[in-house]
Amino acid sequence: MNPKLLYSMTKYELRLLLRSRWLLNFMILFFFLAGLLYLYGLQSVKSEPAEVSYGLEGVNANIETMGVNPEYYGLKEIKPEEGDTADFSQSAYNRSIAMLMNLSLWMLPIICMILGGSSIIADKENGRLSLYRTYHESSGYYLISKFLSLVLSLFFVIGLSYGLFGFIFSLAGSSIAAHIFQVFLLVNMFLILVFSAVSLLIGAISKSRMQGLSAAIILWILMVFVYEFIIFSVTGWIPYSLKQISLFFLILLNPVESVRVWSISKLNSEYVFGPEYLMIEKWGANGSLTLALTLSIILIIFITFITSARLLTKRGV
Repeated sequence: MNPKLLYSMTKYELRLLLRSRWLLNFMILFFFLAGLLYLYGLQSVKSEPAEVSYGLEGVNANIETMGVNPEYYGLKEIKPEEGDTADFSQSAYNRSIAMLMNLSLWMLPIICMILGGSSIIADKENGRLSLYRTYHESSGYYLISKFLSLVLSLFFVIGLSYGLFGFIFSLAGSSIAAHIFQVFLLVNMFLILVFSAVSLLIGAISKSRMQGLSAAIILWILMVFVYEFIIFSVTGWIPYSLKQISLFFLILLNPVESVRVWSISKLNSEYVFGPEYLMIEKWGANGSLTLALTLSIILIIFITFITSARLLTKRGV
């Protein structure tokens, strides 16, 4: 491992990205989204506070139990445990928050895949990658520098939007607002990490910009829109006793879905999954959900790195 070489390559790639107009446009976009989260998302949470009760979606409605203990049906009240990181017992997930969350889950994957893939393809077309090969260095340095530069530049953009808003609310003493912005910040960071790695694979298999753009769009459609229907089809053939754990495993295979489940849990809104999935509340409370998400993301990043490096070495382009 040559730290000096990796540092110089990452510094060069980062300088190119920071000069890009695309990055400035994304900074403006995420400032707009952060402002929209404050003006639209937080105001909706304040105007329609939802206390977690019996794990049902209609948390604001009066539930008629006819004298029967709701726990008999598994609808026990969800309460944050002592020492929980969340400072509120109020659900922070509603239609407005869900729409804004989906914007991040839809936009960031395609942004990362197009930026990262196009960077590698551009090096193929202008001969920079061929020049790098003449130094007989491992392709790992090249891929790591691309990954780190893309991740650091997008972290900078996200930090100036969601991170800055969250920091201001934290200083102002608004724990609910600060926590919501913190969750959005972490959601975007998770997506940037995993899809920046996926972009390396797109750049490795593509020979032209159009081919890379097509691969990014196809993969984006599969992971964001089609994967849900695949899950429904697969779980339909699984025995009932294995449905829950199988569904959770299938969700972890897709970072978009796993990050979505994790974010809902962190917003104290596990009730949206229904009483059959109260185990998600337990996993979220003891940290198992965060650990599973982190391990799945690390595994995806590792697999994409190894596959991309082998493809670049094998093709020799």
